[in-house]
Amino acid sequence: MMPNDSSGWMLAVTSIENFILINAVLSVISFSFAAYLRRHMHSWHPRTRARLYAASLILPPVLSAWLVCASLLPAMWLGAIRWQEEHEPSHSLHLLNAFTIPFDPALGYLTLGFMIFAAIIAIYAAVTAYFRVGRVIQQLEMGAVPASPEQITTVSETCGKYGVSVGLVVSNYPFTFVWGYLHSKLVVSTGLLNALSSTELAGVLAHETAHHARRDNLAKLALTICRYLSPLFPLTRLLYRWWSEQVEMICDEIAARRTSPMDLASALVRLKRLTLSAAPLSLRPAASGLFGEGKETFEQRVERMLWLAEQPEKATTERLAHSCVRVALTTGGVFILSLLALFAISPLVIHRVFEIILRVI
Repeated sequence: MMPNDSSGWMLAVTSIENFILINAVLSVISFSFAAYLRRHMHSWHPRTRARLYAASLILPPVLSAWLVCASLLPAMWLGAIRWQEEHEPSHSLHLLNAFTIPFDPALGYLTLGFMIFAAIIAIYAAVTAYFRVGRVIQQLEMGAVPASPEQITTVSETCGKYGVSVGLVVSNYPFTFVWGYLHSKLVVSTGLLNALSSTELAGVLAHETAHHARRDNLAKLALTICRYLSPLFPLTRLLYRWWSEQVEMICDEIAARRTSPMDLASALVRLKRLTLSAAPLSLRPAASGLFGEGKETFEQRVERMLWLAEQPEKATTERLAHSCVRVALTTGGVFILSLLALFAISPLVIHRVFEIILRVI
């Protein structure tokens, strides 16, 4: 018979509960796999490592959502008669949470509450991170030392070359970052321009324009949402941090190939010293990832610049600077088209496979 919990509301609660449970299991598996490889892939390129960490963050929620949709959505349109024909009388929609049935419906409502809470936190984090920069800019002083015309010309020419708009902030504190998602903008302070030589500045600008070309802010937004969709926040937080470290190294390499590894290394060291000695508390949230990470990662980046200075070019900057938009669109297209094909050919095949696996377990 058609289970009572196949009504719209209970189906939604059951789907969310299954999503959380499956996501948790897959998150543990993906984190364990990534952590194991992290200890054995020191010779891997940062791009490969970044892809591994990004996949470890993205696959659990995406695969969980696909399995839940493929398993439970057909119950919405097959109807009671078809459902009776396909299932045993004692069958229910619980799937993975059949193991937690003694705790229902409380567990279902708890997982629903978690999803709502996680969505609110993710949206809040993304919005506040975006507008925090604007509040910081409004608090900056106007009596700082202006930048030289030569440095301003270097900024304009570099940003024009790579198609990114730029905003100059009058502040003695040296910082730079890319602000925005689809239409990002490079923000740079006069303090940074005055602190660097022209060749060092070229390296820093090449690093930041690489973030723009790769749409790293958009990738950060997507991965942040994936982080909060998992109940295992400490694990996903680590994966996100590891991914961020590798992205900085990728942009370092792009900048090194376009300018000079030694100049970029010199800029990193100089800016790190300046930010450690004179970093107003209100500006710290806006510190660029270019030089705002921990000591160990910073040292690894500088050492890698020195290594790159002695190595032949192995990866072109065009390959390293590929945008994440194409991957995101491809993933979304595969997700939707595969579900449509599944529902058109055999809407209950995933549901049946899930049941077989659960019986074996």
